[in-house]
Amino acid sequence: MDYHIICRVIDLMADIGMDDEELSFLLGKANNYVFSYIANPNDKNKFKSDQVDLLPYLLNCYFSDLFSNNCPKGNIQLFHSQKINTDEEKGFSHITYDNNGKGTRIIWTKKKNEKGAFRKTNKNLIDLLIKWIDEGILDLPTSSIDIWKKLKSEAQFTFFISDLEKCIKILSTKSILTKQTIDGIIYYWKSHPQTSIIVNYINAYNAFKPKDMCKNMAEDVLFENIHDGNTTMSFKGKDAFLEQAMSVLDLFSSRNQTITSILHRNNSSEITIDYEAKVAKDLPNGLKKGQELRLKGKSIFEFSEDGKIAKLVDVSG
Repeated sequence: MDYHIICRVIDLMADIGMDDEELSFLLGKANNYVFSYIANPNDKNKFKSDQVDLLPYLLNCYFSDLFSNNCPKGNIQLFHSQKINTDEEKGFSHITYDNNGKGTRIIWTKKKNEKGAFRKTNKNLIDLLIKWIDEGILDLPTSSIDIWKKLKSEAQFTFFISDLEKCIKILSTKSILTKQTIDGIIYYWKSHPQTSIIVNYINAYNAFKPKDMCKNMAEDVLFENIHDGNTTMSFKGKDAFLEQAMSVLDLFSSRNQTITSILHRNNSSEITIDYEAKVAKDLPNGLKKGQELRLKGKSIFEFSEDGKIAKLVDVSG
C-alpha cells in the first residue's frame, strides 16, 4: 500500500504541476523529504497517517485517487534498487515483477538545481507576509500549510508554493520569523525571545519532559496556581518546580496545552490556552481513570533581565 500511494502521489504531483520540494514544504518538512526519504525505495520512512489525510487536499484529488481498487494485495518486492546520480539528475531505479515473472523497471528522477540559479522574489507576497507579521497574525507557531491556506483565500495576486517557500526563507534568515521543528513539523512565528521560551516550555509540558520545562527558568523562579480566584499552590525555586512537575507525571496518560493567543508587555507575557488531558488513574479529587478534561485558562510569564522565567502564574476557573 505504501508503494502504491507513493506512485500515485508522484503521478498526481505531475498532473497539477507541483514538485516534490513544494509538497515537502507544505507537509512541514525539509526540502528533500518527499523525494529523498519517502520515494527512496531503500528508506523505511513512508507517509504517516496524518500526512496521508492531507494529500487529497494538497494534490486536489479524492481519497479514491490515492487508494485505487486496483491496488494489489500483499507486499510489493522491489529488486535491483539503485541510486541514480548524474551531472544533471538524481534519483532511484528498481524492478518489480508481476505474478507471471515479468519485470518492469521503475525510474524516478529529478533534475538537480543549477548552481547559481536565482528565483525572483514575489514582492506582493513578501509584502503581505510582513503586513501579517506587523498585525500579529503570525505571533503564534504556524505551519506552512496553514499560511498557504490563508494566502489562497485572501491573496489578490498570483503566487506559487515555491514563492511562499522563498519568502519565508528570506524572513527567517533575517530573523523576522523564527523557524523551529515541533513534533516533527516545521513551524514559523514572529521572532520574539519570550515567544520562543514560552513555546519551548509548552512543548516540554506536552511531551512530559519536566527538565526541559525548567531549561529557561531562573534559579529562584516563583510559581503560583490560581483557580476560581484562589491561590491553590505557591512555591519558589527551580528545584521545587521540577519536583512538583515530576510528581504529577503519572496523573495523565496524555495532556496538551495549545496556545490560542499571546500578549507581550515589556518583561512579561500572557498566553491563553486550551487544555486537554486524559486521566491515567482514579484521583482523590473524584476524577476517574479514562476521564477526559477540556479546560481553558491562561498563564502569565515574567522574565528576568537575563531572559529567564522569573515568575509563572497559571490561572484557571
